[in-house]
Amino acid sequence: QARSDFHGMSLREELGFSMSQEGATLHTRLPHLDCFYWVKRDSYLPQGSQGLKAVTKAKLGYEPIEVDPEDMLPLAREQPQMMASYSVSDAVSTYYLYMKYVHPFIYSLCTIIPMAPDDVLRKGSGTLCESLLCVQAYKKEVIWPNKQVTINERFFDGHLLDAETYIGGRVEALESGVYRSDV
Repeated sequence: QARSDFHGMSLREELGFSMSQEGATLHTRLPHLDCFYWVKRDSYLPQGSQGLKAVTKAKLGYEPIEVDPEDMLPLAREQPQMMASYSVSDAVSTYYLYMKYVHPFIYSLCTIIPMAPDDVLRKGSGTLCESLLCVQAYKKEVIWPNKQVTINERFFDGHLLDAETYIGGRVEALESGVYRSDV
């Protein structure tokens, strides 16, 4: 991106690529399905177990080759074959993780949610759920309300409120969640 900007070119206009807010390079017709996005949102693994090695152990059930970062440079000089095996091990783990989990999951969601694969992978579960509910409402000819727009200025007894807080109150819910009978 920086190089194209330096030369006065636009990657979006010339090739159709653009940068997302997270720094991923995206294209409208070429999906960029990064396994890590799936791991963060959909793998149900704890925060400390979302690296490639931990995911490989948990989801694929095998131990990938591990090399201590401090040993990488000496091993690259003395045993380049082992470092090549380490690199291939990561590539194989990523490939099988993608083929077994990410690809079927994302494209299955794309059949019911009208979004591109990149969007299905990168959007939050709340946005995906809302989109699915909108699709179902449209199919059932149900009109759904517009999103509420907050009023920027609030007054109390004729005085402009700088900040508004609510203290107290109680919420009771016998059943929480969204049920098929609600739709």
